[in-house]
Amino acid sequence: MDRSHIEKISKALADGTRLKIFQAISASKCISCGEIVSMRGVTPATVSHHLKILNEAGLIACRREGQFVYSQAVPETIEAYTRALTRISSVKKTSRRRVLSHVTKCALATVCSQFLPSVVRASLFSQSTGPKTSPNNSARPQLALTLDDPRLSLGLALKWPEANNRILKAISERDIRAALFVCGMRVDEADGIKLLSAWDQGGHLICSHSYSHKFYGEQTSYADFAADFLKNEKVIAPYRNRTALFRYPFLKEGDTADKRDRFRALLKERGYRVGHVTIDASDWYVSQRFVDRLAKQPNAPIAPYRDYLIAHLLDRAAFYRQLALDVLGRDIPHTLLLHFNPLNAFVLPEVLKAFETARWRWIDASLAFEDPISRSQPRTLPAGESLVWALAKETGRFENRLRYPGEDDVYEKPKMDALGL
Repeated sequence: MDRSHIEKISKALADGTRLKIFQAISASKCISCGEIVSMRGVTPATVSHHLKILNEAGLIACRREGQFVYSQAVPETIEAYTRALTRISSVKKTSRRRVLSHVTKCALATVCSQFLPSVVRASLFSQSTGPKTSPNNSARPQLALTLDDPRLSLGLALKWPEANNRILKAISERDIRAALFVCGMRVDEADGIKLLSAWDQGGHLICSHSYSHKFYGEQTSYADFAADFLKNEKVIAPYRNRTALFRYPFLKEGDTADKRDRFRALLKERGYRVGHVTIDASDWYVSQRFVDRLAKQPNAPIAPYRDYLIAHLLDRAAFYRQLALDVLGRDIPHTLLLHFNPLNAFVLPEVLKAFETARWRWIDASLAFEDPISRSQPRTLPAGESLVWALAKETGRFENRLRYPGEDDVYEKPKMDALGL
């Protein structure tokens, strides 16, 4: 790749909006102009302009089908670009020879991590001319793992003991402590004690996620929701690492100010805080699609679902991190929401590795929940969603970047349908 092409790609990726559009295309494999407009809150004319620049740089390929234009990333261009950067950064001359800064390289790795070869990533970062980052360097964004809904019934895809062992093994290999949010009805029997005890023995936080997973909206009164919360206390009480954190089912914190505030008062009275999510996602839906496919095709490959999940999670992490920076003016220790499900049981090691490749640093969940931001109580209505989403909503300044609900299957279904997943 010659210098003019390197410069063209660098300029194409230097624009923040264009980088986000390229990220959306990379994550979705194939996406229409209309989908980009709906996902990113930019006008069709602006999207067309950015797509033209990305296409001219060779970063994407576009094709027209009737009235629609579809775009997909060209991984070969990124690979050639990265190799060229590696060659340039290995030349120990003046800083003018270094085309990309360390920060830009990190952003590029985040966007393209699902198809950038590991050997190329390693060589690029090992020769970076920017500041070196160690595992203890706060310049890397911090991320804690939280899992909801441990369960004894996982369908035909996997038995709970194997799923439990796989997930715990993946976490222990990172030497981190997660937070497990327990919905009592899913584990309230003898085997449930075995499941939760394994987490407790591993030093992970055992937290509450209600007993019956009720949606705290108009269909559920305060009295019913409060009783269900109190019922779950006996399920998590026996464990040494029982922690007074509560996570609302569906991240819904009440549809009226009265219901919202009354339950917050109950949590305070009982010594609880909210176990907020800052990075929300739809991993549950990707797993559901995988399980549905296995029911029809028992030998279906897992790789496409793994790749989609990783790309989806990295995309949402990048979105919520940037939103937090814009709202709060600083990086915060983030909490990622995942679920105890078959797909995560199979691919969690690769998910954790993908975040590390994208320059995130895993930390213990207890550290993330110690940050003052975790004590925030946004006054939004309907209350809930990701904490970052709610704080942004509360300001009234980010309406063009917020969708409601923040995450749901309706956003992923058309993309997965298009990919045949």
